[in-house]
Amino acid sequence: EDDLSIRESLVDFFTSRDWLVQGCEDVAGAERALASQRFHMVLLDLRLKNGNGLDVLRQMRRSGDKTPVIVLTAHGETEQRVQGLQLGADDYVVKPFSVHELDARIQAIQRRVEQPANTVQLGDSSIDLSGHLIRTGNTEYRLLPKEAELLGHLLRHRGQACTRDDLLRAVWGYDATPTTRTVDTHVFQLRKKLEVDPSEPQWLLTVHGVGYRLRD
Repeated sequence: EDDLSIRESLVDFFTSRDWLVQGCEDVAGAERALASQRFHMVLLDLRLKNGNGLDVLRQMRRSGDKTPVIVLTAHGETEQRVQGLQLGADDYVVKPFSVHELDARIQAIQRRVEQPANTVQLGDSSIDLSGHLIRTGNTEYRLLPKEAELLGHLLRHRGQACTRDDLLRAVWGYDATPTTRTVDTHVFQLRKKLEVDPSEPQWLLTVHGVGYRLRD
């Protein structure tokens, strides 16, 4: 985004949502960032300094980069909007836009593209998220709905440390009132169903001072 005020407001807003955010003002900066890091989401203005956002999108898809992309367009840019979708953009937002609508669109794309497979193997345990079951050998454990949601979120962010606040928002909702002890209690119950020795977890790990991480 080459408009400094828009770029800074977006960086500030999504940083407050506990995202790690990088802002770029032109095509060259975007290409350097994409080449050096892995992103979970890209917001891409189509009118950038010294180039066109469509060129960035085109190069991403040609290189096999499937990172979800939301294009930001101005009123009247219908043709560019269509081009963006044809090149592989996941959605678009027309300026001026509500940052809360943009946030909702990002969450919708995340739910759609980051769903883990219904059956996931962790060591000797087979996890059936749709059936709310964990099977280890001949033993079967039933997952409570919130346990399944919590495990699903950790699987979508496997290898990453998730804070307790992250987990509260993702599983119990932004307006939820439970304390972080709720997360700890559900993790404790999950470990009893997932780990060989819940007191020495091998998969659902504590990140001290932060939250929890599912081992990659």
